[in-house]
Amino acid sequence: MMTRFLMAAALATVMSFGSVSDVSACDSCGAPAPTCCEPVCCVCPPAPVSVTWCVKDPVTCCTYEVTACVPACCEGVVPCYAGCRPGFLGRKILTYKFPCCETCVDVVITPFGRVIVRD
Repeated sequence: MMTRFLMAAALATVMSFGSVSDVSACDSCGAPAPTCCEPVCCVCPPAPVSVTWCVKDPVTCCTYEVTACVPACCEGVVPCYAGCRPGFLGRKILTYKFPCCETCVDVVITPFGRVIVRD
């Protein structure tokens, strides 16, 4: 007798929580989420993209092609030259800024012409 009562109570509980009226849609992703639990909606940002542009050494006027990984919203955007400062052992550090996402990239040019990109 007690077993039947417990089984009936468990079935009534499952039926009351499992109805369609207890499910709501998540605002950001549209996936259904039960109202008894806090909705977990995760919108992952797009993967970074590689952007290539030409850099000119302000001292020697040599041109170098550089590539950097930036947020996806900066795809196809050419960065703006933000300035140059001296670095360690005669290196030149050129800073470029992507106006669309406020991302800055440093391009280091060594005295021997080696180019290092700091994302």
